[in-house]
Amino acid sequence: GANEEMIENGFRILLSDRDVKAVFVNIFGGILRCDILAEGIVKAAKKMTDRLPVVIRLEGTNVEEGRRILKDSGLEFATAKNLVEAGQMVAQAVGKEDS
Repeated sequence: GANEEMIENGFRILLSDRDVKAVFVNIFGGILRCDILAEGIVKAAKKMTDRLPVVIRLEGTNVEEGRRILKDSGLEFATAKNLVEAGQMVAQAVGKEDS
């Protein structure tokens, strides 16, 4: 399981690559609870200087709390209900970035 600091470090590593156009998080929370993941994502996103699209698909332990944390963060996240929807959201977000 990851903690908030590990999630934040993961975002930092991803964002150090200038070729990254969007961040897609797909988690089925069993070992890693969705609320812990959401808290880590919010903290990491607040520290991002470059605003990239973030698409998140959460399922599993404490999923409703995780979704509430994301919604109440005041940040703009795209949340998907399934992998197909998530893939479409990422493609759309990247397409918008290129235009």
